[in-house]
Amino acid sequence: MFSNVHPLGIIGALGEETVGELARGLTGELVGPDDETYNSARDTWNGLVNRYPALVVQVGDSEDVATVVQFARDHELPLSVRAGAHNQTGSAIAENGVVIDLRNIDHVDVDADRKIANVGPGNSTADALAATQEHGLAFPTGSAGGPGIAGTTLGGGIGWIRRKHGLAVDTLRSVEVVTAAGNRLRASPEENVDLFRAIQTGGGSNFGIVTNFEFDCFEVGPMVGGLSVFYPRSTAAEVFEAFREFVDSAPPEATTLCNYADVPAIPGIPPEHHGEEAMVLIGCYVGDPEAGMETFAPLRSVTEPLVDNSGPVPYEMLHEMGTILHPWGRKYVHRSAFVDDLTDDLHEFVLDRTAAAPGPMDGVGIWPMGGAVVGDGSSPFPWAGKSHMIVVEAAWESHDNLAHIEWARETERALRDRGGEGAYAGYAGVEEQEWENWAEQAYGDALDFLRTVKREYDPEAIFDNGLTISPAGE
Repeated sequence: MFSNVHPLGIIGALGEETVGELARGLTGELVGPDDETYNSARDTWNGLVNRYPALVVQVGDSEDVATVVQFARDHELPLSVRAGAHNQTGSAIAENGVVIDLRNIDHVDVDADRKIANVGPGNSTADALAATQEHGLAFPTGSAGGPGIAGTTLGGGIGWIRRKHGLAVDTLRSVEVVTAAGNRLRASPEENVDLFRAIQTGGGSNFGIVTNFEFDCFEVGPMVGGLSVFYPRSTAAEVFEAFREFVDSAPPEATTLCNYADVPAIPGIPPEHHGEEAMVLIGCYVGDPEAGMETFAPLRSVTEPLVDNSGPVPYEMLHEMGTILHPWGRKYVHRSAFVDDLTDDLHEFVLDRTAAAPGPMDGVGIWPMGGAVVGDGSSPFPWAGKSHMIVVEAAWESHDNLAHIEWARETERALRDRGGEGAYAGYAGVEEQEWENWAEQAYGDALDFLRTVKREYDPEAIFDNGLTISPAGE
């Protein structure tokens, strides 16, 4: 209806009375194109994104959410949902549309005796961890503190305690959801079961807008065993072999990753090593920190390291390092696929693609799964049975966007030619190409079920999280 109209023109077409009526019916605030806070309200983590909505509605509660959903439908306006605004596709901001901004629904209520946390979608991972760690508790999240708890959870939630306690979706007890029809529902293993299962499958906000997450918590930290050791890339064969042997026999308390990238210029890294070609091994041991350091010892003595910052560390600090490494406003593309085995061929491929990367912050990571992620086979996550996730990351600050975007695409496509399957919903890329289908890659065999649930709860497909599931029958 308003596809080629400037955002101010859309406001004009809607009329002052219509917009004013919406504002008066809310507990939250409206932000329009001529407001001082407009640019900050439309800002996103990924510097590649620059979109202009007609309205940003900073809602105060779930009733506000339902009101804005109905307003967007009545006026045939594109609708998006902003929580942490870390989805790299920029799906948080609807061009010429209405943004439901959840930042003010930011409660974190911890029942320490029952080990349960109720968390609002406006919180970052760091916010939620700060509240639960006061009680020595945590629930699975992603690996960095900056992303929103909503996007992290709705995509699956692959983080630092996954091998011991599973993914974020595995520990959900219930969610409160506002549907496309404006209904406010509770979904759990006992209520609206299909909706709950669809959300657990990593279907994101395809089915509604979650206004509360209820999680099981576990005893974690506040101190954990931390692994952080950089080796010269010239020793890559030895390091890869040691990593592979470690992963094969590691206890579930130990979650690690291996990253092929240059040494970053961040606090704690001696300047003389900044920019050196390296392999870095990073890990978290849930349990006694000293036992963790004993467990990680074989990974710290493969050969002479460039830097070894391993040691007991606050659990929250692991996530803070993820935030430091991925600052707001830098340009990003993350792509991914899952593999069954760490083969020598995969190692050589990763080395070759890292060498071909156009920038020093581009790299490839190997994320072991296993442990509680596989569990008894009941995890709703479509790729829980795979042993490793391979993450292709391009990150840069220059204007040479195409080189980095194409490197990430080519690397992922070549990885699939070598047997890579699936994709993590949060690491699908920034633009879907003609040779790929993001929904099929992310959801695999679960897609038919998800399309059926989409038809029931969002038949007009008004919710689009950048990885859209079409309703069954289309």
